[in-house]
Amino acid sequence: FFSLSLTPSIQTYTGTILVAVNPYKELGIYEQKQIDQYSGKKMSDVPPHVFATAESAYSHLQNTTKNQSCVISGESGAGKTETTKFILQYLCAVTSSETRWVQQQIVEANTVLEAFGNAKTIRNDNSSRFGKFIQVCFDKQFTIIGCVIQDYLLEMSRITFQAADERNYHVFYQLIAGATADPELKRAFEVEKAKTFNYINQSGCYTLDGIDDVKMFENLRRAFIVLNIGDDMSEGLFKTVGAVLWIGNLQFEGVDDGEACKLTSNDYEIIDRIARLLGLPSDHVVKVATHRQILVRGSVTDIPLKLHEARENRHAMAKALYSRTFAWLVAQINLCTNPGAEKGRFIGVLDIFGFENFTVNSFEQLCINYTNEKLHKFFNHYVFALEQQVYSEEGINFSHINFTDNTVCLQLIEKPPKCVLKMLDDECRFPKGTDTSYIEKQNDALKKHPNYVRHPDKRLLLVEFGVKHYAGTVMYTVRNFLEKNKDVQQEQLFNFMRKAKNPFVQDVTRFQDVLSRSLDMAKQQAGASGRERAASTGSKSTKGKLTVGDTFKQQLVALVEVLDLTNPWYVRCLKPNSVKSANKYDDELIITQLRYSGMLDIIRIRKEGFPVHVPAKTFLDKYRCLASRDPTPLPKDEKQAAARILRSMKLPETEWQIGKTKVFLRQTVFDPLEERRKALLHDTIILIQKYWKRYVYRKRYLRMKVAAVKIQAFVRCQIHRIRFLRKRRAAIIIQAQWRGFIAREFVAELRRKRKLEEEERRRRLAEMEEKRRREEMEEQARQEKMRSEKTVEDSFVAAQRELYSLARMAELKSEKSMPSSKTDDLDAMFAFLKEKPPTVGGEETSFVNQIQSELDAMFQESQPKPDGSRTMRRKRRVQKKLLGLAEDEDAKKEEAINVQDYSMLTYAEKWYNDHPKDSGGLGTLTLRRKGKSLRGDAVPKEEMIRYSKSSTLATSLIHMHDPENVNVACSIFKDLSKFMRGDLKPDQVNLTIQSVIAYGLERPELRDEIFCQLMKQMTDTPKPEYTMRLWHMLCLCVVAFPPGKSLNKYLQAFIRRHFDDASVGRYAVWCLNTLRLTKATPRQLPPSSMEITCVKNLNNLICRFYFLDGKAKAIGVDPSATASDVLRVLADKIELKNVDGWALYEVNPEHEHYIRGYEYIADILAGWEREKRSSIQLTKYMTVSKKGHSQAMGAGDSKFVFRRRIFRNPKDIPQDPVEYHLIYAQAVHSVVRIDEFPVDERVALQLAGLQAQVTWGNFDEQNQDRYVNVQEYLPERIFATKAADHWIRAIAIAHKEYGSGKTPIQAKVWYLTSVKNFNLYGSTLFFVVYKGYWSYPNKLFITVDKDGFKFVNSRTKAVMAEFAYSRLENLAVDIIDMAITFNMKTKSPEEQKYFTFETPQKDDLAALIASYSPHHSNIVRVGEAKLRRSRVTEEERSKAWEEVRLARKLLADRNLLRRPSDSSGGFLTTTLRRYNKAKLERLQKQKEVKDFEKVFKQNYWSYSKSRLAQPLSMVVGDELEDLACKMFGSLQVYAGITNSGGFEVEDDAEHTNLVQIVISKC
Repeated sequence: FFSLSLTPSIQTYTGTILVAVNPYKELGIYEQKQIDQYSGKKMSDVPPHVFATAESAYSHLQNTTKNQSCVISGESGAGKTETTKFILQYLCAVTSSETRWVQQQIVEANTVLEAFGNAKTIRNDNSSRFGKFIQVCFDKQFTIIGCVIQDYLLEMSRITFQAADERNYHVFYQLIAGATADPELKRAFEVEKAKTFNYINQSGCYTLDGIDDVKMFENLRRAFIVLNIGDDMSEGLFKTVGAVLWIGNLQFEGVDDGEACKLTSNDYEIIDRIARLLGLPSDHVVKVATHRQILVRGSVTDIPLKLHEARENRHAMAKALYSRTFAWLVAQINLCTNPGAEKGRFIGVLDIFGFENFTVNSFEQLCINYTNEKLHKFFNHYVFALEQQVYSEEGINFSHINFTDNTVCLQLIEKPPKCVLKMLDDECRFPKGTDTSYIEKQNDALKKHPNYVRHPDKRLLLVEFGVKHYAGTVMYTVRNFLEKNKDVQQEQLFNFMRKAKNPFVQDVTRFQDVLSRSLDMAKQQAGASGRERAASTGSKSTKGKLTVGDTFKQQLVALVEVLDLTNPWYVRCLKPNSVKSANKYDDELIITQLRYSGMLDIIRIRKEGFPVHVPAKTFLDKYRCLASRDPTPLPKDEKQAAARILRSMKLPETEWQIGKTKVFLRQTVFDPLEERRKALLHDTIILIQKYWKRYVYRKRYLRMKVAAVKIQAFVRCQIHRIRFLRKRRAAIIIQAQWRGFIAREFVAELRRKRKLEEEERRRRLAEMEEKRRREEMEEQARQEKMRSEKTVEDSFVAAQRELYSLARMAELKSEKSMPSSKTDDLDAMFAFLKEKPPTVGGEETSFVNQIQSELDAMFQESQPKPDGSRTMRRKRRVQKKLLGLAEDEDAKKEEAINVQDYSMLTYAEKWYNDHPKDSGGLGTLTLRRKGKSLRGDAVPKEEMIRYSKSSTLATSLIHMHDPENVNVACSIFKDLSKFMRGDLKPDQVNLTIQSVIAYGLERPELRDEIFCQLMKQMTDTPKPEYTMRLWHMLCLCVVAFPPGKSLNKYLQAFIRRHFDDASVGRYAVWCLNTLRLTKATPRQLPPSSMEITCVKNLNNLICRFYFLDGKAKAIGVDPSATASDVLRVLADKIELKNVDGWALYEVNPEHEHYIRGYEYIADILAGWEREKRSSIQLTKYMTVSKKGHSQAMGAGDSKFVFRRRIFRNPKDIPQDPVEYHLIYAQAVHSVVRIDEFPVDERVALQLAGLQAQVTWGNFDEQNQDRYVNVQEYLPERIFATKAADHWIRAIAIAHKEYGSGKTPIQAKVWYLTSVKNFNLYGSTLFFVVYKGYWSYPNKLFITVDKDGFKFVNSRTKAVMAEFAYSRLENLAVDIIDMAITFNMKTKSPEEQKYFTFETPQKDDLAALIASYSPHHSNIVRVGEAKLRRSRVTEEERSKAWEEVRLARKLLADRNLLRRPSDSSGGFLTTTLRRYNKAKLERLQKQKEVKDFEKVFKQNYWSYSKSRLAQPLSMVVGDELEDLACKMFGSLQVYAGITNSGGFEVEDDAEHTNLVQIVISKC
């Protein structure tokens, strides 16, 4: 029936059953081209293909009311899994014109299931070790809307054991390969090489030919994203898989008495790994691994496991974890792809295990072969039994067809009371049941069954038994039958897992009873009838728990019921050989598979029967055209008419028969009928086309004729119009020439007059200029006279002139020594160094020495003098002045506020919420008190602004729009109360402070609430220590974030009232001064522990700031100070005149970070504390005060460094000696420390000689120890080439030759002038790695300066490419990865458009370019969500809420709203006395509500699921009231909240009629 040749034709049909052979190679016949070829085609019109079967199922789904199913069967390795994927691929491709997300999710679900459920076996490299039934669901437009997957019998034994040349499940190898390729993943998942793990090293097979496990792991992680599996769950899942691998490495060892076991030394390390991966304490894992629990009379007892029990328990743990992980994945896929309520029509795809018969067959093979028996019976019923039933019903003469009936075999396996599965379940009930006792009972009970085989060898009689299947006899080994039939529960393990830190491990405990969940899933798919039947056939093992066999049996029953309700399409997959080789066919193997699958019986029935069944009416409708040429009309009887048509075609009557309602044909008759019908249709179509074309072309001719006439008319019109335009243009030209002549004469006269006016204006300007020049000369004479009277000049000005003259002289000599600025001769560059230094006079020498000593003394100062007896207020004012934050006294007077005008009571009456007086339960109140409390009495505002003993709040003090913020506010009040009373432990105090301030930083709406709670508890506080703690908290809050605009003046007034308080006055002054500071942004982090301590004592944070010459300065930093504030203070301390271009840097071993001017220094210190850096600790330093040593932060692994960032004009000479000294120190740092310039050995020694002269003065032959620290003079690249003794002598010689005779200032000038000759001077270097391919090295420096940026070789410091800022279009910084992209402006396509580099300093690099070139300050942030949001302030939000409240109140005041009925009612009203309706209405009108919000509460205006008891507005009449309530119910129905209650109409799924009714009612 098909050819076993070497052609690519690997598929054929037997009727509608597709037979497909696995080619074991890629054929390229499953691409989009083939999908388009088979889409919309009938099976008989295209060659055999799996796409044709999928198309037939899809078309039948559209054209019939019955669901469809594709049943794919075959042996392991026959290609069932791939065929399933091809069917899903086809359905996803043809059901939508564009790719939908759910279709992608269905495709990616296969990726996940293959990774966790497929493995390499001897027969198949990608063998599915579980069965699955996929229901692809469609909507009314027959577009895929989701799918539901049911899994069957995951092979558990493979987790712990594999045969030779086989592998465990793919995910283990993919995880190891992916983690090996990514060190970060390897650390996270703690995996090692594959050979390390016992669960995957048994077979010696670790890889698959042609499969890259790293790529497969990436695909798996991508599939997790598509299936909405979050990063935390994905990470937890992979950690669980890693834990399964490590569980297999536990060994255990016995104890002397043999009644217990213990862990080996290596096991403890493995236990720790497992505990970390699962998020469990190590002692819990040890307990699960070495003990078991039993329940005796309600108490749990731990019993140690013996050695062999512990090792078996180890396998049980691994199986339990992996099986529940697999069940979790299936449930997650179903949750993601679930069609929901729209589930209607579906196509089921069944990929189930093939028949298996190995050398050793266990419980898994019994279940697999039982499945094939079940499906084979269904197949027989569908193909053979139904066929014969149709023949009998239609009265057709046929010979009875014999086929293989496996009912007896199925009864042996599943029919109680005596069957294999029932007896296995019964044995599981016995506490001491064993595999041997089970087979003994089974042999006795089933020995007479025709399909049961007792082993002929007595030695194996209690070891094996056999079953005669339809495909042959299979012998099963009963070892571990009972254990495998029982579900792996691990109660103790799952109890611990419920408290795990790993979120996935916590969630997977939902699947502890995985059998019940699988059974429920199967019942849901089968429907109500399936549930009843499955429930009636269920049995349970010990303690009422389901067994694996019983669950699997019920799943199969439900599956067959689902298939029975569908129209099945069969795909029989065959494997050509057993060695997985292409172009090789084993005839005997193929014939065996055909016999097993029932294909030979199908071929026989097609030969003996009538495979084509056509209803008589359909036959006439289709083939009536063949009798059209016969003049005699057809009989009215359909059967007689059909017989007449067949006889007229002269077809043999033995090849067709007519039944009661159908016409039965064999293929020899059906094919000629179809051919003649197609030929007749072809001729008829041609005739129709002929007449249609005549009509179309005649109509086209007439239309063209009309169009030609219109075109001719238009052309004639245009010709006449052109002639007219030419004449008009000529007339205009003549007119223009004449008008131009007149205008030129007029302009000439105007120019003459203007010339005269200009001469007069110049004369007046000359007189004014002469007058101004005389005045300037007089002013200069007056200034010259004043300058001549000045006899003594300032020493600092003299130092500037000296410095400038020396620098200019050095530059001039440098220029003379270099003939060209582009020379590469460094010796020539530094030739001026060998000249004899100029002679300096005695006065000049003493003056220079004086300046030098002043500079040294300036930098040696490390601590400001102590304050002595100055008051705290004076200290605060001085510090503010240092930071440039001092306030003008006049401004203070202008900003002063009247304390009486801003009392907290006024604010509370305007902004506070109403709090109920009694927050306790109503059950304890008397009737009178209850009635009073129900009237809504509120706490007076006077009480709400005063101290409260209670630690709880009914709601927030001020109104907030976010309900979550209200809950947080109540929680904050509890924490503040504990903090105020001192109820917290010492280690909890700082945590509480940081927590409260963190809430304020993260949630701006809470800031005013925090301030109000603090002021409430600070008012009339009973104990002074309470007050001190609260003021401490207030100081910290004021530093961290400002109050809202509405609260600001009230808070200032509250603080001013406490100025004269002896205990807290200094805190009040401190808070008010901080409040007045203008802050660009609030703090980013809560305060550090050191800041909390300093603010408590109202002290500043003492921090060290380092300079590049090795010196440091310790100053006090205010907690509210920014980097720009500290920069100005440092400049004042060292007397640096100008801070332009200077900056602070945070330097630590990992990175160097530029601190922007608006960043808070205290935020950086808080970050150090979070990262647990040593720099946050106080360390001693020397100070000039009498106290001796003092302490400051910033001396550990992180430092603040002061250095030059921007060189606007690097060649300019600074006039400030301090600035010149700092630039010199930075130049030494660049040459020696970080080796930024291409300095060779000779030049480095010359510069070292000058540096030694600056440091030590003139050369001294006796002090050679000065040069021992070679690294202080030479770059590491140079001094590492030779021994230290050599460099000591060389530096001494250079000192003598190039430095001696120069003053320190002269040596600095020579040094700095020399360094300026390098073309990289004035640039900032950033080490980067180029991401891509180019001709330069990938590791390089990017230098940024005032002119542009350069690409510099990291080794030679040679400039490889140079770009001006004009060449740069923009910068793109990746906020996720460490990448920055330069987008260049290109003039030709050959120029490179993009340069992408990887560097941790991406932000500093982009910021520096923006500083030099403001045009590029608009940096593109790659990966940042770009959303256009209108920023709404808290004041605007409050204003909007107030407008809403006023609008609601207006509606209530005008009686447009109906008051809600009080469902609770009064006790007296409902029980003691009943009023009539008229009296109740009169009482209600008399009742006056002072606050409408007590009547119309928040739930009146908000969302509700319940129906309305009465209309919201005032409507008159019962009919209108009912109509209004029904309107609300209709809205709920349309929104999907409820199913009834409105104007809903039956069978109105889209609610179209409901909408029409509602609009018509309105």
